Amino acid sequence: MEDLIVAYFRALSAFFRYMFQSLVIEFIGYGSGWIVCKVFTLGRFPSFTPTEKERTRISYIGAISIALFLLAIGVFNSF
Repeated sequence: MEDLIVAYFRALSAFFRYMFQSLVIEFIGYGSGWIVCKVFTLGRFPSFTPTEKERTRISYIGAISIALFLLAIGVFNSF
């Protein structure tokens, strides 16, 4: 019985972790990725109505740019 309860809570925590990660990447990553793409492509990409594939790319670009920005802060603060 105890194993069943532990398995249930593991599945529930995995679900909430997945939802949190997807929300962070989708909302925060998309906003910052949209700005990064507009700046580096001089306003040509992304289009005003992006497809689902483009939204995913933009979200990952934003998440990577945030990670690189935080890494740069850490490197420059170590001097």
